[in-house]
Amino acid sequence: MLNAPRIEAVDPHREIAERVGSALAERDDVLSVLLSGSVGRGEHVATSDIDLLVVTTQDSSLELGPRQLVNGLLVEWIARPEAQWRARFDRPKTSWLYSFLEAEVLMDSGPAGRLVEAARSVLMTYRTSAELRELLATNLWHGQAKLDRAQAAGTPWELGFWAALFVESVLDGLYAVHDVPLPAGARRLPYLHLVPLAEDETALIDAMLTGTSTERFEATRDLVARLRRDLGPPDHERTVN
Repeated sequence: MLNAPRIEAVDPHREIAERVGSALAERDDVLSVLLSGSVGRGEHVATSDIDLLVVTTQDSSLELGPRQLVNGLLVEWIARPEAQWRARFDRPKTSWLYSFLEAEVLMDSGPAGRLVEAARSVLMTYRTSAELRELLATNLWHGQAKLDRAQAAGTPWELGFWAALFVESVLDGLYAVHDVPLPAGARRLPYLHLVPLAEDETALIDAMLTGTSTERFEATRDLVARLRRDLGPPDHERTVN
């Protein structure tokens, strides 16, 4: 008896991404389409949305960030000219370079390849700006009083609560002092391997994320103290969000 031909399962996320990407690529003002996010990395689950990066002409009329449901899956694209994308790689905010480094190119007339190379170059040469150092130092300076109050209260709930709230600020500070661009919030841990952490810093991060409430709090305090020293002086006139 002959074996039945193997039927490959259709990935609905990929199918929709390619369908929407192809429709965008037919526009005269679209130069490149890239599949980013969890679908681009092949890490998506049933509830994941679909993220597309679109490189347009300067005079494009394509909307910047529409969302639409396609067969029950959320599809979103962000469209910008090449120069605007490039400007978002090296800036004192979350860098978009990671989105291009992890993306899959669906269509390209040239800009996508150039942007991926530019992203690699910025990643290798990045130096944290004085503006970002000052901003992070100011956030931690204002947060120090909250840690001090939590330590005075001393209850496990208080300690665990404030340790959790400071995780994002601590990770941002570690990226900054080691001159690595800030990734988006959800990607801070996956890209932490790019940060050349000292052995004791790694041990403190482990305690901050996996220890008891007291261990997490003490590790957070130690890391905040280091970061306040290494980031430099805060701007006491700055308003913290």
